[in-house]
Amino acid sequence: MDNAATKTRGAEGGKGPLIVDLDADLLGGNLAAEVFWAGMRQDWRRGVTGRTSAPAEALLDLAHLPYHGPTLARCRAARDEGRKVVLVTSGEASLAEAVAQQLDCFDAVEGGHPARRIKTPVLAGSRDLLRAMRPHQWVKNLLVFLPMVVAHRFEAVTFGWSLLAFLSFGLIASAVYLVNDLVDLPSDRRHEVKRTRPFASGRLPLVTGMRAAPVLFIAGLGLAALAGIELFAAMAAYAVITTAYSLRLKGTLAADILVLAVLYTLRIIAGAAATGIVPSMWLLTFSIFLFFSLGAVKRLAELVNIEHSGAQRKVAGRAYMTEDRPVVAMLATSAGFLAVLVLALYIDSPDVRGQYGTPEALWGICLVLLFWTSRMVLLAHRGLVDQDPVYFALTDRVSLASGLLVAILFTAAIPA
Repeated sequence: MDNAATKTRGAEGGKGPLIVDLDADLLGGNLAAEVFWAGMRQDWRRGVTGRTSAPAEALLDLAHLPYHGPTLARCRAARDEGRKVVLVTSGEASLAEAVAQQLDCFDAVEGGHPARRIKTPVLAGSRDLLRAMRPHQWVKNLLVFLPMVVAHRFEAVTFGWSLLAFLSFGLIASAVYLVNDLVDLPSDRRHEVKRTRPFASGRLPLVTGMRAAPVLFIAGLGLAALAGIELFAAMAAYAVITTAYSLRLKGTLAADILVLAVLYTLRIIAGAAATGIVPSMWLLTFSIFLFFSLGAVKRLAELVNIEHSGAQRKVAGRAYMTEDRPVVAMLATSAGFLAVLVLALYIDSPDVRGQYGTPEALWGICLVLLFWTSRMVLLAHRGLVDQDPVYFALTDRVSLASGLLVAILFTAAIPA
């Protein structure tokens, strides 16, 4: 939290007390937002109204809050000099007392002090906000172009509407990432890698995310409205489901994986809605099974990572334990194979014979997918998939080569 300048009152070089503001000095102005999201994690219905069943000091993970390091160093230096260090707050003193007990570098706590505000440098905040929005994850939204590709509709107007759906998805997905990071603050701060995220580390004020998320939601829905009610409805459904996933469903056993599959499939539905192309049940069924498999791979990778660390038996914020690892691997494998089976049945259907000049080439896609899904599960089982499997696939040479081979086989099947 380098942007939170430490301000003190009292004798600066003598023995006067060092006054430290809990919100402005220690937490960079994030105290109210920390309490709000702690309430949301306990019960989002009560969190919205601010009526939680426990005091703030009981809801917050005090040991892992992003305290301002230079402020703590200054407090300890002052105590070494024999100065009294006082922690003050504009609210009730109970939370400040809990923090003081946790940090053990304050001599007294006082409540009821006037609130102070801090300013965040715009440039630094913009960089961290962009990182929190995760624009690199927009590549998942390329699925909106799939209805156009499968229907062989390569006109400029069809591409344009698909591009609009892509941008709409990107804005809403970024809004969801912001909400997700705010909800996941305690688990992220205990995670070896995720603790460096802008909100978890304290580099980006929580209030910035709280302001940016609704703006991104509205912008994304506004773009969707340009394409008509169908795309707007699809995007609204995506916004509602993803928000519910962030607040509650991600911690629900098995349902979380199914929701991930539905959210990926919604991208295909949105692409179809934007272009007026009616998606086939073959495509939607294939998508559900394939992305259910990838969702299970994601959970499998998380379980393997915590099992290797030996620190705990359960993924923070999730409903799975390390003992579930064989079952989750089975779910990932079986769902992936079912996706290949659906594709094989589609290739043998009358629809394909009338649409493709050389449908036999599509059988090669089944072999590629059998190889790829099996490899993904095995890599996750070995602990070699340490991130989102879709993003992993986009950075994995073998996966990229498999995708290129699928594209070649698909092109070979289309009549000249």
